[in-house]
Amino acid sequence: MDALKERQLMDKIESHLRKTARRMVQFDSLDETVQYLIDSFCNQFPCDYVAICLKNEGTLAPVAVRGKAERLDGQFPIAIDRVLPRVLEEPLCSFDAVDGKERCAFLSRLEEEKFQTWFTVPIRSENDADLGLCVIGFRTFVPLVLEAGKLFEEYGKDIATALTLVRRKEQELNKIRGLEWLKENVYVGGASLEQIVANAVERAGRGTNAKAVFLYLYDERTNCLVLHPPVFGENDAPERIDLKDEYDLRAFFPYLEKPGGRETTIPLMVNLKMIGVLHAVARDGAAFAKDQLDFLQFISSYVSALIENAKLYRDEREGKERLEQLMARQQELVKQTVENEGFDNIAGMLSRMLGAPVWLFDRFFHLLFCHGADDGIRRSVVQAVVGQRRRLREGLQTEYWLAVDGNGEIGVFRITAGPDTLGYLAILLPKDRLDVVLRMTVHHALNVFAVQFIKQRLVLDVREQVKDSFFSQWLEGGRTAGDEILRYAHLFDWDVSQPHVVGALAFEPAGGPDGEGDNLFEIEEARNRIWDRLRDYLRRREPGVLLTRKDANFVVIVPADRAKESFRDKFCDRAERFAREELTGFRVYLGVSQEARRIEDYPLCYRQAHQTLALLRNRFRERRHMAFDELGAYAVLYRLDDPGLASLFIKSYLDPLLNYGKGKSTDLFETLRVYLQTNGNIKETAERLFIHRSSLKYRLEKIREVLDRDIDDAEQRFNLMLAYKLHDLFGDGP
Repeated sequence: MDALKERQLMDKIESHLRKTARRMVQFDSLDETVQYLIDSFCNQFPCDYVAICLKNEGTLAPVAVRGKAERLDGQFPIAIDRVLPRVLEEPLCSFDAVDGKERCAFLSRLEEEKFQTWFTVPIRSENDADLGLCVIGFRTFVPLVLEAGKLFEEYGKDIATALTLVRRKEQELNKIRGLEWLKENVYVGGASLEQIVANAVERAGRGTNAKAVFLYLYDERTNCLVLHPPVFGENDAPERIDLKDEYDLRAFFPYLEKPGGRETTIPLMVNLKMIGVLHAVARDGAAFAKDQLDFLQFISSYVSALIENAKLYRDEREGKERLEQLMARQQELVKQTVENEGFDNIAGMLSRMLGAPVWLFDRFFHLLFCHGADDGIRRSVVQAVVGQRRRLREGLQTEYWLAVDGNGEIGVFRITAGPDTLGYLAILLPKDRLDVVLRMTVHHALNVFAVQFIKQRLVLDVREQVKDSFFSQWLEGGRTAGDEILRYAHLFDWDVSQPHVVGALAFEPAGGPDGEGDNLFEIEEARNRIWDRLRDYLRRREPGVLLTRKDANFVVIVPADRAKESFRDKFCDRAERFAREELTGFRVYLGVSQEARRIEDYPLCYRQAHQTLALLRNRFRERRHMAFDELGAYAVLYRLDDPGLASLFIKSYLDPLLNYGKGKSTDLFETLRVYLQTNGNIKETAERLFIHRSSLKYRLEKIREVLDRDIDDAEQRFNLMLAYKLHDLFGDGP
């Protein structure tokens, strides 16, 4: 090439480069700038391949390409440490001898493309920072002007300056757009979460030219990130990401707040608490730059506040609606207490409110009602509650949570009125689901159940008071008209036309009949609890059996055809069980009368039962129950017209023995009883008393001396035996 043509070509190249450099600073985006650079070069020179490659987080990748170079394009992105430093520092061409070309991932691939002519222009800033390079390739031979290298080197600096300015413009423009977006999306009450998410992902996607952007919200209850629609771009993201026990999000998002990758993730934070993440995916062959990451962080910081405000607004609105529903339901529950006497409607309504099965127990843990559960679950819950009844009864808490095998957990709530426990409510519901509103619903339901229990209790107490007053007056022999008795009998569901027996039931404390050494208040409270439980048991399990109270004893009226010994055994077993559960040491005694076939027979039968009970406690303490017909001679003695005579008779014959000495009277008293029972047989008496004959003879002499009577005389023996019978029957006096 002669000097003139070479000079003309140099001038042409210089003119084109200067013109291109001036035009590049007029653009506002990187894409527009690099595209103009490629278009202008291709239009001016007949090249087959042009690519602008920029450095990004340790790699070299093309941002704009025209033409085909499959081997070279397939190598991108190329790690910077695999590129010779010379490539990024000075212009190179196909005619240059480059040492180590085969070790350079960029130059080796460029050589494999078989371009007849190629050259590179480094893009370097004024402070010699490497930004990338421009690659131009020709499939046909094109002569190069070697002196143009300096021009291209300066041109690379112009490109670097233009790119720096463009990036700054883009950042400023993104900020302006971001501020405009913030202005447009200032949260106004009522905006849905979906609307906020849609605006956020669209702005993030368009601002970074991303392929896809989606937003995950954190669910504390399941410890999962849940994809929240809508999604910007292609949606191939998983619906849920289970965080399990992993606390580092990098295990799921490798490019967490890091540029340079095909994807990046920004956590959404509010008050140092993560509420979700914003995840973006770059287009094919592209990577996120630092300025794009800054833009996503800018968007995320504001979106976090928007989402949190939307959640708070939604929660407040839902809370208000739930409170309104709660008030309406409370009114319905109260209405049920007015319209109905039972618990069925109230329990059913509560079950529907909570969306969970409920069980209602009385204070003795008898199931009153169950709603919303099949038979298997119903039995499992009843077994679990009854199995913990001692803990529930004796504990001071008002709320307990029990595990039910295979069915989750149940909450057991005590129904109270002041210090008294009226019943228990069980709900099959996970504890973490019981939020403030549901807890308020449960507490109000407990109050409603308490009112219903109190209503029933008042009715029952009034009925019991009327019954106790009637029987107390009548059984003592008070005059009551026959038609009045019939009215009371109808009130108590008592068929007076059928024969009945009367039973007198007593609970004797460990300290004996007088309760010496016992807390009398505690004993009386225990008796009251036993009374309540026994009354409840008979009402549910033994219809037709009446139970009333007279003084410290209970009076039982049982149909004669049911008052067999088996019934008495069963009744005493149940009474003893209740007694043991309330206070240790109680003993149960039951005296049973003859049959009352007429209304007029009941006062007499009551006295028979009472005297049988007295004899049982004084003479036959090893037995639990006894019938009047079993008294034998005691039954005849019982019919003495003047019990005062019996007292005088006892004092005359037995008082000297009872009052003799301290601690000695009992031995002498029992010795004489056994001696009389054996008809004066010394050997048999000694064997029964487990003493030596000489000791027995000594006692008998002392008895003769104290009584001043001949105990071997038949008449005296009869009188003494009669005195013992009267003592057993009447004790110290009638």
